[in-house]
Amino acid sequence: MEILKDISIIWSLVHTLVMFLFLFQSRYTRKKTLTVTIATMAPLILINFVLFLLLGIDKYGTLMLLTLSLPSCIIFWFLAKHRDGRFFFTFCMVDTTVLEIVYISTILNHYLTPDSYLVLFFIRLISYPLIELFAYKKLRPMFLEVQKQVKKGWGVFALIGALFYLAITLLTTHPTSVVERPSQLPALIILFVLMPVIYIHIIMTLRRQQNLHEMTEMENILKMQMSGFTTRMDELAAADERFRVERHNFRHKLKTIAGLIKQEQYDECLNLLEEFEEPLDKTKVKRYCQHTVLDAMLSSYIARAESKGIRLDTGFAFPDNMPVNESELAIAIANALENAIDACERLEGEKRYIEIKAISYPRFMMRIANGYEGNVEFDEAGIPVNHHHDHGFGTRYIAAFCDKNGGYYQFEADGERFTLMLNF
Repeated sequence: MEILKDISIIWSLVHTLVMFLFLFQSRYTRKKTLTVTIATMAPLILINFVLFLLLGIDKYGTLMLLTLSLPSCIIFWFLAKHRDGRFFFTFCMVDTTVLEIVYISTILNHYLTPDSYLVLFFIRLISYPLIELFAYKKLRPMFLEVQKQVKKGWGVFALIGALFYLAITLLTTHPTSVVERPSQLPALIILFVLMPVIYIHIIMTLRRQQNLHEMTEMENILKMQMSGFTTRMDELAAADERFRVERHNFRHKLKTIAGLIKQEQYDECLNLLEEFEEPLDKTKVKRYCQHTVLDAMLSSYIARAESKGIRLDTGFAFPDNMPVNESELAIAIANALENAIDACERLEGEKRYIEIKAISYPRFMMRIANGYEGNVEFDEAGIPVNHHHDHGFGTRYIAAFCDKNGGYYQFEADGERFTLMLNF
């Protein structure tokens, strides 16, 4: 039955690697990351398996930190995209989770099937795939997103993970195996319960911090929209007042025109009509579309771009019946225009431009394009990655909005021109 123990060790080491790769963000392409990982970790796992066979579980357990954990940590640190507390917390969380399963299965096997390794083998055989399924389906999307958006506070969390690592290693292997020290089992059980609780609390804390960042960005967008509404209402009120005055004077102007016609002073009449046209033009309010919320948002951002000297090319043909919620669409467009203005502010000359187009046939589609400089990175979903702290929520909102409404989005960057396409 020794073969079951040996297989379970290999199984544990391999699944430690798989679980870590699910939650790890590499700075290189997937192909290069996998190539380097296999080329370095396969020999390392083999060496540690041989050491386990030669030294036995008790002695190997005391050396594993130096022979496996530290070398693998160094390898993945060189591959890591985030070489800070985010990496070390992820590394410690995965390693301590695997260690907990290893020692729980070892202890249960000692008391339930001491003459074989059946319990140990089947616990590890079943538990790792189940945990990996949860990590990939539930934890991975949220955890990777949190790593992108939350950049502070990870150092303390990584320290907690490292302390858990040391505590588990010392309690289970020093000075002898914990199965030979049953009096310390209660303390170990408490640690095994405490560790996942703390990890869950840490992840929930990070998630709340991310939500706070998103709420702050949303609040800023809503403030900008309210400012746009206020400005738009002031414009309409001023235009209405000018129109009221012109309506009051209209009768007098008609009488003057009629008098000039009777006197056959046609040239004077034409000159007077031209003079009357100017006050009427002042009563006009430029509208970008027939939808109030969208019009106010577009008016606000277009005026803001013009005030910064950004060249604009606009053309709007919004459908009368919008296929999506008008307010949510306004927020999505506001996010795109906010990013476009921010990119143009860093440019000079002819590169400072924004193009905004909308058509309603054959489908409602929008294109927002602008000049930019620098490199644009995209994640696996094709969404631009923003490395600035407290930024990046806008593009994710656009993607979520399209997904919610069955729409299509595409971000493109060709080195000089950044384009967002929306299709509903």
